[in-house]
Amino acid sequence: MWLEARDAARRRDGAAFDLEQFHQQALDLGPMGLDLLRAQLTDKN
Repeated sequence: MWLEARDAARRRDGAAFDLEQFHQQALDLGPMGLDLLRAQLTDKN
């Protein structure tokens, strides 16, 4: 799930994708279920 969400975010953001920012965004979300985490990481916020 993590790799799928990361790849979706990379496709969404293209050249602007920042791996460190992606990881920090995920950590900032705190604990949650995988379905909600996937939605949060792949949606443009």
